[in-house]
Amino acid sequence: MRKILVFLFSFLIGLGLFLWIIKWVGWKEIKEILFTFSGYKGLVIIGITLLIWLVEIWKWKFISKSQGYNFSVFNLGEILFASFAVSYLFPTSFFGGEAFKIYAIKKKFSLNWEENLTLNTIEKLLSISVLSLFLIFGATSFLFLTGRSLGNLEIAIVIFIGILTMALAVFYFKIFKKESILRWLPKFLGINGRKDSYAVEDFEKKIFHFFDFRKNLMWKGLGLSFSANFLILARCWFLLLFLIGKMNILTALAVLFFIYLSYILPFPAKVGSSEIALAFAFGSLGLGAAGGITFSFILRGAEVLVALFGLTMLMKLGIKFLTKNIVDRF
Repeated sequence: MRKILVFLFSFLIGLGLFLWIIKWVGWKEIKEILFTFSGYKGLVIIGITLLIWLVEIWKWKFISKSQGYNFSVFNLGEILFASFAVSYLFPTSFFGGEAFKIYAIKKKFSLNWEENLTLNTIEKLLSISVLSLFLIFGATSFLFLTGRSLGNLEIAIVIFIGILTMALAVFYFKIFKKESILRWLPKFLGINGRKDSYAVEDFEKKIFHFFDFRKNLMWKGLGLSFSANFLILARCWFLLLFLIGKMNILTALAVLFFIYLSYILPFPAKVGSSEIALAFAFGSLGLGAAGGITFSFILRGAEVLVALFGLTMLMKLGIKFLTKNIVDRF
């Protein structure tokens, strides 16, 4: 009951923000821009969205194979689409689709928690590494294109860029030196942790084995993560081109930065947060706030299609897991 109330509360807040931004910008102007987007343009956006997901599934296939598990692409696709549906439609649940993904991998492939954690940690480290680079370039592009004097927002963005850059530098320096991050971090934060732990050593040994600068594993994994984010950037670039008629890579990076920021707020289907973030971004870049809301509508349309497909996978997996639990009990 509590989760349902939190979901409804966050949805109503998001809906309120959504209606407010629509009223502020004006529905007539938004509708005029929206009508210019139709036919093959929509197919291009949906096509790129599908390519993004194919790369994500292949990345998981590559990571699992590197750890000695030959999972099928179809089974991994089921879990990834279902976890996206959970995180996109029900973001107020604990860590959204991440908790479901870990549970589903354990149930589907009979993987213990240690092996499961290793796979998910490698995937997250690859994703965060590449995502951080896109965020840094996106934030820098926004500051360069707007050319405004440093106010509170600009200072916050500069601090954000600095923290991300330092975190990436520390992580890869420790990886290169093969020094334990799980032991160093508590000391850095002034926390007394356990000094000896075989589980920590074994876990980090597997992480170090993957993130070895001398081997192809890390570079191939980063390449797959970069490909997925580059396709997301390409989708952003094409969508801007269709709506505005001309585009450059810096503008696309700046807009992508605000798309990623809108994912922070836990509103179902990003209703409200996406519109506000993109209306602000488009307005600041001189592209018109109405264009930002239209951009958000179209992008959400592609994501909702994926989420609805994921919902069918979620129901399918739920039935399988329930049946398996009943059989195991008897």
